[in-house]
Amino acid sequence: MNNNFIDVLVIGGGVVGLAIAKTFAAEKRDVLVVERENTFGSVTSSRNSGVIHAGVYYDQDSLKAKFCAPGNKRIYEYCNKFRIPHFNTGKFIVACSKDEIPKLDEIYEKAGDNGVEGIKRVTRDYVSQVEPLVECEEGLFVPSSGIVDQASLMRSYLGELELSGSIAYNSKFIKSELKNNVHVSTVLNEGNEIKIESSILINAAGLYAEDVAKSISSMDKTLIPKTYFAKGNYFETSKDLNIRHLIYPIPNEASLGLHLGLDIGMQVRFGPDVEWIDEINYDVDENRLESFYNDIRKYIPTFDKGLLKKGYSGVRPKLKNRGEGKSDFIIQGEEIHKSKNLINLFGIESPGLTSSLVLGEHIVELVS
Repeated sequence: MNNNFIDVLVIGGGVVGLAIAKTFAAEKRDVLVVERENTFGSVTSSRNSGVIHAGVYYDQDSLKAKFCAPGNKRIYEYCNKFRIPHFNTGKFIVACSKDEIPKLDEIYEKAGDNGVEGIKRVTRDYVSQVEPLVECEEGLFVPSSGIVDQASLMRSYLGELELSGSIAYNSKFIKSELKNNVHVSTVLNEGNEIKIESSILINAAGLYAEDVAKSISSMDKTLIPKTYFAKGNYFETSKDLNIRHLIYPIPNEASLGLHLGLDIGMQVRFGPDVEWIDEINYDVDENRLESFYNDIRKYIPTFDKGLLKKGYSGVRPKLKNRGEGKSDFIIQGEEIHKSKNLINLFGIESPGLTSSLVLGEHIVELVS
């Protein structure tokens, strides 16, 4: 990295930052991604369920709804084209008691509003025929849900980015000033402060997007939303339960519920739960095992607690605190903050991975 001028500076090398950068690179724009960690996507983008979401949960006027369903189609097309490991597993959303059925009805209606194709109501008998271990009162089958190898997906994005751009690791964004419509950013790279001038500045820093925005001198600080940290813990089992679909309970306010997920090798994992934290850490508390077991038994009553072991955790950037309701994406362009060719992305959590290709195109359009 030398003192230089580039077209586009993207702060954050997670799945969304890489998708934005590779979309600019496809237009032959000179792009640089600065990533504070020593590799791409090591913070939020690789510490999740790896699910290709269908878009069934999100309020119709939300950005999550706008980007998820089209993002779902695009991810499958992309994975097939570039041979990214993925499976179109399908997903069951299950009501485990009769009083949860009205919530299932709400999800079904919402899915229709959001353009989710193929979703259908299924009986408890149908679910038990397809997945004998799963018990419920009623369910929804979502055929377009699936799983993807996040690392392979991001590696492919990176390969496309490098056709007309590059990424600098161990590079922490310090500050930026706007001078004559040019963003003059200071980045700390291996102990050296480096000035980078760019026409366009994209804040895709995920968990650190609030901090980055506060360090941009042209930003009106009253427009910067506070980020709250919701840790999601996972527990795993090495036993093959012979389950081949994603199994989701009824979602709660802050998450999609303690679901049964699968990795590319069809190993089962459960999570994420929601643990509100003040400081980012990835420790998984063994004491949470009991509550995991109790939640799992609601839809797999025969599950053996002895099969559960600690997995991993990730932290989601939420724009609403505990008890404040659902959190949506916020994408701020020049029309909001009046700062030339600056885009801030706040609260980019699930379904950020699913939406990444469509989000990338949207951001490029905003500054074109």
